Amino acid sequence: MGLVKGLCRVHDGISDFGYIVGMLGLASMATMYCYEVLTRYFLGVATDWANDAFSNVLLITIFAMVPHATRMGQHVSITLITELLPSTQTALKIFTGFFGIAVCLLAAWMSFEENMRHIELEIVTEQNRPVPKIWMSSWLTFGFFFASFYFLRAMFNGETTKPVSWITPGRKALAGEDAEPAV
Repeated sequence: MGLVKGLCRVHDGISDFGYIVGMLGLASMATMYCYEVLTRYFLGVATDWANDAFSNVLLITIFAMVPHATRMGQHVSITLITELLPSTQTALKIFTGFFGIAVCLLAAWMSFEENMRHIELEIVTEQNRPVPKIWMSSWLTFGFFFASFYFLRAMFNGETTKPVSWITPGRKALAGEDAEPAV
């Protein structure tokens, strides 16, 4: 296995890890919500942590899933120009690839700078039960940084850079066996 293919498989593994974190986050949000409803409306006791924890887990869940969504081609895509002018498809693919990489890396860099500030100043959330902001903000960096590489990989059509997933739905699409669009 070549170096590029190996790095791509590690990248896919990291995205699968993010997918697992996102799924666990979704399950924990459902559990927190049900617990809050149960305690508030049936036992008459409201929790002071559930809403804050729900917000924090929501942020983690969303940004842990960003690389997977980008890998599956489930990010926002406006295809009007390519549908009207099919001859521009290659040029637009290159432009959108570079633009996607640049935007994601810029967002990741800005988030990383903020992560360093959170660590240095020991900033915590303004909630009923404060927690360090780095616990949530690091997931922004994770999501944007690893999504940027899927934009890079989408610019190449070879088997080496083709995305692979070992655990997620859509494996047939990633393998090119289904009509579902792949990156």
